Amino acid sequence: MRAHVEHQRSRVRAFGPAEAKDDPFAKIRVAEAASEIDAGWLQLTRNIAAVHETAAAGRTIPLAQRVRLRRDQVRAASRAVTAIDRLFENSGASALAAGSPVQRFWRDAHAARVHVANDVEPALKSFGDVEFGGTLTGGML
Repeated sequence: MRAHVEHQRSRVRAFGPAEAKDDPFAKIRVAEAASEIDAGWLQLTRNIAAVHETAAAGRTIPLAQRVRLRRDQVRAASRAVTAIDRLFENSGASALAAGSPVQRFWRDAHAARVHVANDVEPALKSFGDVEFGGTLTGGML
């Protein structure tokens, strides 16, 4: 997010408002990306606090909490990819340069998203299995 905003502050566009930072749609995309980042971060930090609380009390993490942790973890990864995609769309062709941190962050986010730990559907299915009182089948907990 910071790399993108810094990139936009000095970027001159080929058309539209001369400076990218003055484009109202660029501002909307930045706001959308920031919201996705905040939502994912809030979920993750809430869950970390809950795990610490459970561990400090000497309790085992219950299944319902474990599937929620996985649900929120994969959703945070998806939100991060959504955010970087919005920022990348907003960055212009210069963001494709090999030395651009924006393209590197875009590539890293997409590489992380395809890791098995971030496979969305199995984690969401596990949450649904437990939520509906069914048998938990598969999924990484």
